[in-house]
Amino acid sequence: MACPFFLPEQRLESDWPFPHRLPLGAGWTGICTAPGHHGARPSEEEIKSACNLGYAKGCGRLPQERHADAVRFALGEDSKGIQHVRFACELGHLPAECGVLLYEKATATWVQKHENPCVQRMAECYLQVQIQKRTRA
Repeated sequence: MACPFFLPEQRLESDWPFPHRLPLGAGWTGICTAPGHHGARPSEEEIKSACNLGYAKGCGRLPQERHADAVRFALGEDSKGIQHVRFACELGHLPAECGVLLYEKATATWVQKHENPCVQRMAECYLQVQIQKRTRA
């Protein structure tokens, strides 16, 4: 579950204890998009302990009023060249929003995107890692 205000930019190779267990399938660097902090660059410690993991109660940029505490992803069905990517936004450890994003593999385009650019970018990062894992297997 990544922080809902985290906009991942680049994959981060680091000393993650269990990188395959990270919510986006790997660690990522990026920026904060929390209100009043848009574009802030979190420290490496924040990236490792909060941004990539969600539920960052200790983060000073996290707004009191928010739509979610974390976002999680899972691969859904792959039907007729369309990969389903399921997502769930959680608030207080309960579902706040969930749905399916659709990726057309032949054209490498999203045919159904999320309206929130952070959630959409996280889905892109998650899918990228999952495709790489499957290619290696």
